[in-house]
Amino acid sequence: MDQLSAPEPVTGELPLRYTLAPPYPNPFNAATTVTVSLPEAAEVSVVVYNVAGRVVATVADGSFSAGRHAFTFDASSLASGLYFLRATVPGRLDETRKLMLVR
Repeated sequence: MDQLSAPEPVTGELPLRYTLAPPYPNPFNAATTVTVSLPEAAEVSVVVYNVAGRVVATVADGSFSAGRHAFTFDASSLASGLYFLRATVPGRLDETRKLMLVR
């Protein structure tokens, strides 16, 4: 199930490193915001997995400009529980965060 959201650019200076900020809020009910920082334009993939390792949502997948990009993960169709969010920028970033969906 793909749940791509349009990124909301976060204003300010360009970041110095490739980072995945902790999702906010977390634990969450229905939706949470995921922010990825890019010091230069890059291909970004942000995917959510269930505890069995199956992809349940694609939050972002494509080319993005330098800066901070905020994506909304809408989990309203998913069951309560633990999920894993993985952000990847080939050769630059590969981070995973836990998400707790509570109803």
